[in-house]
Amino acid sequence: MRHPDAGQGRFRETLARVFGDADNPFNWALTLGTVAGIRVRIHVFFVLFIVARLAYSLLQDAWGFAYALVAMSALFVLVLLHEFGHCFACRAVKGEADDILMWPLGGLASCNPPENWRAHLVTTLGGPMVNVAILPITSVGLLLAGMREDIVFNPFRPGAVISGIDTYWLVALWLTHYLNIVLLGFNLLLPIFPLDGGRVLREVLWPRIGRIPSLEVAITIGLVGAIVLALVGLVGNHAMLIGIAAFGGLTCWFERRRLRAPDELGRVGEGGLWGAGADDWKHGASDDDEPDEPSPREIRRLEREAQEQAEVDRILAKIASEGIDALNRREHAVLKRATNRRRRG
Repeated sequence: MRHPDAGQGRFRETLARVFGDADNPFNWALTLGTVAGIRVRIHVFFVLFIVARLAYSLLQDAWGFAYALVAMSALFVLVLLHEFGHCFACRAVKGEADDILMWPLGGLASCNPPENWRAHLVTTLGGPMVNVAILPITSVGLLLAGMREDIVFNPFRPGAVISGIDTYWLVALWLTHYLNIVLLGFNLLLPIFPLDGGRVLREVLWPRIGRIPSLEVAITIGLVGAIVLALVGLVGNHAMLIGIAAFGGLTCWFERRRLRAPDELGRVGEGGLWGAGADDWKHGASDDDEPDEPSPREIRRLEREAQEQAEVDRILAKIASEGIDALNRREHAVLKRATNRRRRG
Protein backbone atom coordinates (compact mmCIF):
# COMPACT_ATOMS: atom_id res chain seq x y z
CA MET A 1 0.00 0.00 0.00
CA ARG A 2 1.33 3.42 -0.93
CA HIS A 3 2.29 5.59 2.02
CA PRO A 4 0.29 8.85 2.06
CA ASP A 5 3.47 10.90 2.45
CA ALA A 6 5.24 9.26 -0.50
CA GLY A 7 4.02 11.80 -3.04
CA GLN A 8 4.90 14.69 -0.78
CA GLY A 9 8.35 13.23 -0.20
CA ARG A 10 9.05 12.96 -3.93
CA PHE A 11 7.81 16.52 -4.44
CA ARG A 12 10.18 17.77 -1.74
CA GLU A 13 13.05 15.83 -3.32
CA THR A 14 12.31 17.44 -6.68
CA LEU A 15 12.28 20.91 -5.11
CA ALA A 16 15.55 20.15 -3.35
CA ARG A 17 17.21 19.09 -6.64
CA VAL A 18 16.04 22.23 -8.45
CA PHE A 19 16.35 24.87 -5.73
CA GLY A 20 18.63 23.28 -3.12
CA ASP A 21 16.29 24.08 -0.21
CA ALA A 22 12.82 22.55 -0.36
CA ASP A 23 11.73 23.89 3.04
CA ASN A 24 12.32 27.59 2.44
CA PRO A 25 10.15 29.17 -0.31
CA PHE A 26 12.40 32.23 -0.19
CA ASN A 27 15.15 30.12 -1.80
CA TRP A 28 13.02 28.72 -4.62
CA ALA A 29 15.19 30.34 -7.26
CA LEU A 30 16.92 29.34 -10.47
CA THR A 31 20.56 30.22 -11.06
CA LEU A 32 21.07 32.37 -14.18
CA GLY A 33 24.84 32.48 -14.00
CA THR A 34 27.84 33.91 -12.17
CA VAL A 35 29.49 37.27 -12.84
CA ALA A 36 32.75 38.21 -11.11
CA GLY A 37 32.14 35.53 -8.51
CA ILE A 38 28.60 36.76 -7.83
CA ARG A 39 25.84 34.21 -8.39
CA VAL A 40 22.69 35.66 -9.99
CA ARG A 41 19.41 33.87 -9.26
CA ILE A 42 15.83 34.57 -10.29
CA HIS A 43 13.01 33.57 -7.97
CA VAL A 44 10.34 31.29 -9.40
CA PHE A 45 7.67 33.79 -8.30
CA PHE A 46 9.42 36.47 -10.37
CA VAL A 47 9.28 34.21 -13.41
CA LEU A 48 5.55 33.68 -12.84
CA PHE A 49 5.08 37.43 -12.34
CA ILE A 50 6.78 38.21 -15.67
CA VAL A 51 4.76 35.57 -17.51
CA ALA A 52 1.51 36.85 -15.98
CA ARG A 53 2.24 40.48 -16.88
CA LEU A 54 3.17 39.59 -20.45
CA ALA A 55 0.13 37.33 -20.85
CA TYR A 56 -2.17 40.07 -19.54
CA SER A 57 -0.67 42.64 -21.92
CA LEU A 58 -1.07 40.22 -24.83
CA LEU A 59 -4.81 40.12 -24.16
CA GLN A 60 -4.94 43.88 -24.73
CA ASP A 61 -3.19 44.24 -28.09
CA ALA A 62 0.12 43.57 -29.79
CA TRP A 63 1.52 46.99 -28.88
CA GLY A 64 0.60 46.45 -25.26
CA PHE A 65 2.65 43.25 -25.25
CA ALA A 66 5.58 45.00 -26.94
CA TYR A 67 5.55 47.82 -24.39
CA ALA A 68 5.25 45.36 -21.50
CA LEU A 69 8.17 43.31 -22.83
CA VAL A 70 10.35 46.42 -23.05
CA ALA A 71 9.31 47.59 -19.59
CA MET A 72 9.95 44.23 -17.93
CA SER A 73 13.31 43.83 -19.67
CA ALA A 74 14.43 47.34 -18.74
CA LEU A 75 13.28 46.90 -15.15
CA PHE A 76 15.13 43.59 -14.82
CA VAL A 77 18.40 45.01 -16.18
CA LEU A 78 18.19 48.19 -14.09
CA VAL A 79 17.50 46.31 -10.86
CA LEU A 80 20.29 43.83 -11.61
CA LEU A 81 22.79 46.63 -12.26
CA HIS A 82 21.62 48.33 -9.06
CA GLU A 83 22.34 45.17 -7.06
CA PHE A 84 25.74 44.74 -8.70
CA GLY A 85 26.44 48.29 -7.51
CA HIS A 86 25.81 47.16 -3.94
CA CYS A 87 28.05 44.11 -4.38
CA PHE A 88 31.02 45.92 -5.92
CA ALA A 89 30.77 48.74 -3.37
CA CYS A 90 30.82 46.14 -0.61
CA ARG A 91 33.93 44.55 -2.05
CA ALA A 92 35.55 47.99 -2.39
CA VAL A 93 35.40 48.37 1.40
CA LYS A 94 36.86 44.86 1.85
CA GLY A 95 33.54 43.16 2.46
CA GLU A 96 32.04 40.00 0.95
CA ALA A 97 29.32 39.84 -1.72
CA ASP A 98 28.55 36.65 -3.59
CA ASP A 99 24.83 36.40 -4.38
CA ILE A 100 21.99 38.38 -6.01
CA LEU A 101 18.38 37.22 -5.90
CA MET A 102 15.92 38.76 -8.37
CA TRP A 103 12.29 38.56 -7.25
CA PRO A 104 8.95 40.37 -7.93
CA LEU A 105 9.63 43.37 -5.66
CA GLY A 106 13.17 43.99 -6.85
CA GLY A 107 16.56 42.51 -6.11
CA LEU A 108 18.35 41.35 -2.97
CA ALA A 109 22.14 41.44 -2.88
CA SER A 110 23.87 39.30 -0.27
CA CYS A 111 26.48 41.73 1.07
CA ASN A 112 28.62 41.43 4.19
CA PRO A 113 30.55 44.69 4.68
CA PRO A 114 32.91 45.27 7.62
CA GLU A 115 31.15 46.13 10.90
CA ASN A 116 31.38 49.92 10.76
CA TRP A 117 28.93 52.55 9.60
CA ARG A 118 31.11 53.92 6.79
CA ALA A 119 31.47 50.52 5.13
CA HIS A 120 27.74 49.89 5.41
CA LEU A 121 26.93 53.35 4.04
CA VAL A 122 29.25 52.90 1.05
CA THR A 123 27.69 49.49 0.36
CA THR A 124 24.18 50.94 0.51
CA LEU A 125 24.96 53.93 -1.73
CA GLY A 126 26.68 51.72 -4.30
CA GLY A 127 23.30 50.68 -5.73
CA PRO A 128 21.74 54.15 -6.20
CA MET A 129 25.02 55.45 -7.64
CA VAL A 130 24.55 53.06 -10.56
CA ASN A 131 21.15 54.66 -11.25
CA VAL A 132 22.72 58.11 -10.94
CA ALA A 133 25.36 57.11 -13.51
CA ILE A 134 22.68 55.87 -15.94
CA LEU A 135 20.58 59.04 -15.62
CA PRO A 136 22.73 61.37 -17.79
CA ILE A 137 23.06 58.68 -20.45
CA THR A 138 19.30 58.32 -20.95
CA SER A 139 18.79 62.08 -20.57
CA VAL A 140 21.29 62.88 -23.32
CA GLY A 141 19.70 60.21 -25.52
CA LEU A 142 16.26 61.78 -25.11
CA LEU A 143 17.71 65.24 -25.68
CA LEU A 144 19.30 64.15 -28.97
CA ALA A 145 16.02 62.50 -29.98
CA GLY A 146 14.18 65.80 -29.57
CA MET A 147 12.33 64.77 -26.38
CA ARG A 148 13.65 67.49 -24.07
CA GLU A 149 10.24 68.12 -22.49
CA ASP A 150 9.84 64.45 -21.58
CA ILE A 151 13.07 64.19 -19.59
CA VAL A 152 11.13 65.47 -16.57
CA PHE A 153 7.72 63.84 -16.08
CA ASN A 154 4.90 62.92 -13.71
CA PRO A 155 5.95 59.52 -12.28
CA PHE A 156 2.32 58.53 -11.70
CA ARG A 157 1.27 59.14 -15.33
CA PRO A 158 3.80 57.48 -17.65
CA GLY A 159 1.05 56.72 -20.16
CA ALA A 160 0.70 60.44 -20.91
CA VAL A 161 4.21 60.43 -22.38
CA ILE A 162 4.16 56.98 -24.00
CA SER A 163 0.94 57.75 -25.88
CA GLY A 164 2.72 60.59 -27.67
CA ILE A 165 5.67 58.47 -28.87
CA ASP A 166 5.24 56.61 -32.14
CA THR A 167 8.70 55.03 -32.44
CA TYR A 168 9.36 51.75 -30.66
CA TRP A 169 13.01 52.41 -29.83
CA LEU A 170 12.11 55.81 -28.38
CA VAL A 171 9.51 54.11 -26.20
CA ALA A 172 12.22 51.73 -24.99
CA LEU A 173 14.61 54.62 -24.29
CA TRP A 174 12.03 56.68 -22.42
CA LEU A 175 10.79 53.69 -20.39
CA THR A 176 14.38 52.96 -19.35
CA HIS A 177 14.78 56.61 -18.35
CA TYR A 178 11.47 56.57 -16.47
CA LEU A 179 12.08 53.30 -14.62
CA ASN A 180 15.62 54.31 -13.67
CA ILE A 181 14.40 57.54 -12.04
CA VAL A 182 11.52 55.76 -10.30
CA LEU A 183 13.91 53.12 -8.90
CA LEU A 184 16.31 55.80 -7.70
CA GLY A 185 13.54 57.83 -6.08
CA PHE A 186 11.80 54.91 -4.40
CA ASN A 187 15.02 53.48 -3.01
CA LEU A 188 16.38 56.71 -1.57
CA LEU A 189 13.28 58.75 -0.68
CA LEU A 190 11.33 56.06 1.16
CA PRO A 191 12.80 55.59 4.68
CA ILE A 192 11.52 52.03 4.85
CA PHE A 193 13.95 49.30 5.87
CA PRO A 194 15.35 47.41 3.94
CA LEU A 195 15.07 49.90 1.05
CA ASP A 196 18.19 51.99 0.57
CA GLY A 197 16.54 55.02 2.19
CA GLY A 198 15.91 53.06 5.37
CA ARG A 199 19.45 51.70 5.39
CA VAL A 200 20.98 55.15 4.83
CA LEU A 201 18.92 56.49 7.74
CA ARG A 202 20.21 53.72 9.98
CA GLU A 203 23.83 54.22 8.89
CA VAL A 204 23.71 58.00 9.41
CA LEU A 205 22.37 57.47 12.94
CA TRP A 206 24.81 54.64 13.73
CA PRO A 207 27.84 56.80 14.78
CA ARG A 208 25.57 59.08 16.82
CA ILE A 209 23.45 56.67 18.84
CA GLY A 210 25.05 53.26 18.27
CA ARG A 211 24.63 50.24 16.00
CA ILE A 212 21.60 48.59 17.63
CA PRO A 213 19.71 51.79 18.62
CA SER A 214 20.11 53.14 15.08
CA LEU A 215 18.57 49.95 13.70
CA GLU A 216 15.69 50.21 16.17
CA VAL A 217 14.97 53.79 15.08
CA ALA A 218 15.17 52.86 11.38
CA ILE A 219 12.81 49.92 11.91
CA THR A 220 10.27 52.05 13.80
CA ILE A 221 10.32 54.76 11.12
CA GLY A 222 10.12 52.04 8.48
CA LEU A 223 6.96 50.58 10.02
CA VAL A 224 5.32 54.01 10.04
CA GLY A 225 6.49 54.66 6.48
CA ALA A 226 5.12 51.31 5.30
CA ILE A 227 1.70 52.12 6.75
CA VAL A 228 1.66 55.54 5.06
CA LEU A 229 2.78 54.05 1.74
CA ALA A 230 0.09 51.36 1.94
CA LEU A 231 -2.57 54.03 2.52
CA VAL A 232 -1.30 56.02 -0.47
CA GLY A 233 -1.40 52.86 -2.56
CA LEU A 234 -4.96 52.08 -1.48
CA VAL A 235 -6.20 55.61 -2.15
CA GLY A 236 -4.47 55.81 -5.52
CA ASN A 237 -5.19 52.19 -6.46
CA HIS A 238 -1.49 51.43 -7.01
CA ALA A 239 -0.94 47.71 -6.42
CA MET A 240 2.85 48.01 -6.63
CA LEU A 241 2.92 50.58 -3.83
CA ILE A 242 0.83 48.27 -1.67
CA GLY A 243 3.19 45.38 -2.43
CA ILE A 244 6.28 47.42 -1.55
CA ALA A 245 4.60 48.64 1.65
CA ALA A 246 3.71 45.08 2.64
CA PHE A 247 7.24 43.86 1.95
CA GLY A 248 8.83 46.75 3.86
CA GLY A 249 6.42 46.46 6.77
CA LEU A 250 6.93 42.71 7.15
CA THR A 251 10.70 43.08 6.89
CA CYS A 252 10.70 45.76 9.60
CA TRP A 253 8.49 43.59 11.78
CA PHE A 254 10.74 40.55 11.46
CA GLU A 255 13.87 42.66 11.99
CA ARG A 256 12.28 44.04 15.15
CA ARG A 257 11.80 40.49 16.42
CA ARG A 258 15.34 39.45 15.47
CA LEU A 259 16.76 42.27 17.55
CA ARG A 260 15.75 40.20 20.53
CA ALA A 261 17.11 36.94 19.07
CA PRO A 262 20.32 36.67 21.16
CA ASP A 263 18.42 37.06 24.45
CA GLU A 264 15.80 34.53 23.37
CA LEU A 265 18.20 31.99 21.90
CA GLY A 266 20.74 32.01 24.72
CA ARG A 267 24.24 33.37 25.06
CA VAL A 268 27.67 31.81 24.96
CA GLY A 269 28.53 30.46 28.39
CA GLU A 270 24.92 30.61 29.59
CA GLY A 271 23.42 27.51 27.98
CA GLY A 272 20.28 28.11 25.94
CA LEU A 273 19.85 27.08 22.35
CA TRP A 274 23.54 26.74 21.64
CA GLY A 275 24.33 24.66 24.71
CA ALA A 276 26.78 25.18 27.52
CA GLY A 277 29.56 27.71 27.26
CA ALA A 278 32.90 26.61 25.89
CA ASP A 279 34.67 27.61 29.11
CA ASP A 280 32.40 25.67 31.48
CA TRP A 281 35.01 22.92 31.89
CA LYS A 282 37.23 25.42 33.75
CA HIS A 283 34.64 25.89 36.49
CA GLY A 284 33.19 22.40 36.75
CA ALA A 285 29.69 21.06 36.37
CA SER A 286 28.76 22.04 39.93
CA ASP A 287 30.33 23.13 43.20
CA ASP A 288 30.17 19.57 44.52
CA ASP A 289 31.50 17.76 41.47
CA GLU A 290 34.91 19.01 40.35
CA PRO A 291 35.98 17.55 36.98
CA ASP A 292 39.28 15.85 36.35
CA GLU A 293 42.12 17.77 34.73
CA PRO A 294 41.37 17.76 30.96
CA SER A 295 43.80 15.95 28.69
CA PRO A 296 45.67 17.86 25.94
CA ARG A 297 43.35 16.30 23.37
CA GLU A 298 40.33 17.41 25.38
CA ILE A 299 41.76 20.92 25.67
CA ARG A 300 42.23 21.12 21.89
CA ARG A 301 38.67 19.93 21.36
CA LEU A 302 37.30 22.48 23.82
CA GLU A 303 39.35 25.26 22.26
CA ARG A 304 37.99 24.32 18.84
CA GLU A 305 34.46 24.33 20.22
CA ALA A 306 35.13 27.70 21.84
CA GLN A 307 36.16 29.15 18.47
CA GLU A 308 33.08 27.69 16.80
CA GLN A 309 30.85 29.02 19.59
CA ALA A 310 32.40 32.49 19.27
CA GLU A 311 31.67 32.44 15.53
CA VAL A 312 28.06 31.42 16.21
CA ASP A 313 27.75 34.28 18.69
CA ARG A 314 29.09 36.72 16.10
CA ILE A 315 26.57 35.45 13.53
CA LEU A 316 23.72 35.82 16.03
CA ALA A 317 24.81 39.39 16.70
CA LYS A 318 24.84 40.03 12.97
CA ILE A 319 21.30 38.65 12.64
CA ALA A 320 20.21 40.94 15.45
CA SER A 321 21.70 44.02 13.79
CA GLU A 322 21.10 43.34 10.09
CA GLY A 323 18.69 40.42 9.74
CA ILE A 324 19.26 36.88 8.56
CA ASP A 325 19.27 37.93 4.88
CA ALA A 326 22.63 39.63 5.46
CA LEU A 327 24.39 36.30 6.09
CA ASN A 328 26.64 34.86 3.39
CA ARG A 329 26.74 31.18 2.45
CA ARG A 330 29.58 30.34 4.85
CA GLU A 331 27.73 31.91 7.78
CA HIS A 332 24.54 30.07 6.88
CA ALA A 333 26.53 26.81 6.87
CA VAL A 334 28.09 27.54 10.28
CA LEU A 335 24.68 28.32 11.75
CA LYS A 336 23.18 25.16 10.26
CA ARG A 337 25.95 22.96 11.68
CA ALA A 338 25.52 24.50 15.13
CA THR A 339 21.75 23.97 14.97
CA ASN A 340 22.18 20.32 13.95
CA ARG A 341 24.64 19.71 16.81
CA ARG A 342 22.19 21.23 19.25
CA ARG A 343 19.34 19.04 17.98
CA ARG A 344 21.49 15.93 18.36
CA GLY A 345 22.09 16.95 21.98
